[in-house]
Amino acid sequence: MPWYRCLVAGENFPWVRAETGRVELMGFYATRWVEAAGPEEAELKVLEMMRAEDTFQPPEGQPKPKDAKVFFEEIVEVAGPRTQGGATWFPMNEGEGKS
Repeated sequence: MPWYRCLVAGENFPWVRAETGRVELMGFYATRWVEAAGPEEAELKVLEMMRAEDTFQPPEGQPKPKDAKVFFEEIVEVAGPRTQGGATWFPMNEGEGKS
């Protein structure tokens, strides 16, 4: 089965800012590698993986966000996996985003 590199973007995820301790809405970019039969299966597998990761869960005591969205910006067949995990986070500014 081939491997796919998936570039994922998300927006409106609640995140506790270490500097302030306040919950703010954040966006992220993350790359995940997955073995799948095709791009559609790769997308489904990556969504399942990310749903299981603590990084993308709401802070304790916070409800799951209704406006959180995930976009697949790129799904490319590759020779094999590189690394897994992590994400780059950025603050959501009102009026910006992919909506």
